[in-house]
Amino acid sequence: MTDIPPSSRNEKAVSDKKYRNEIARKIIHMSSFFIVVFIYFADKLTACLMTGLFFLLVFIVNSILLYSKFRFLNDIKVKYFSFLLRDNEKYGYISSNWFLLGCFLSVLLFQKYIAMLGITVLIFGDAFAAIIGVRFGKHRFKNGKSVEGTLAFIGVSYLFLAGFAAVLKPDIFFIIAALVSIPIVAVSEIYSKQLKMDDNLLIPILFGVLMFLLLFFFKTVTVVS
Repeated sequence: MTDIPPSSRNEKAVSDKKYRNEIARKIIHMSSFFIVVFIYFADKLTACLMTGLFFLLVFIVNSILLYSKFRFLNDIKVKYFSFLLRDNEKYGYISSNWFLLGCFLSVLLFQKYIAMLGITVLIFGDAFAAIIGVRFGKHRFKNGKSVEGTLAFIGVSYLFLAGFAAVLKPDIFFIIAALVSIPIVAVSEIYSKQLKMDDNLLIPILFGVLMFLLLFFFKTVTVVS
């Protein structure tokens, strides 16, 4: 039996710990699906107000922790919750700010079903892209993201689109537009850092814009024909 060098064991232990932390982070991320359910039952004004207020609340609390005499509370956050935080979030704004801002802008700018599906793609597509990509990604891009993660993003998003179609029964044009939009968004997510845009904003906003344009195109073609 060949002994595993201590350095290799240490590297594997660190890798396993990072993966467990990523799983925990994404489980919390996926729990935010309740926002999609809320949007479904609320009217547009209420959904805008609540997502907007929630964003402002988190943003203000985050700002107080970073830039006031209560900064010591941020040190407590880092001490006990560092396993859920990326390095840039420990003494900066956490990603929940941009997630909630993305939800608010989606509800504000787009039709209800577009906003709901865009946020769902953000929650589950992005989560499984990370979970699969970190552990099983073998074919990586220069920025570290993987083909496997991107395929997981598309596959999981298509599964939720199927469930969305079965429950809410949107028209065929909506489904076709979503089928086209999802892989485009998945590919754009690979380059979110190069685009200097947080993927919590990029994914739902780009998805909404693509859906709007494609639905407009389909309706125009249908009217002309």
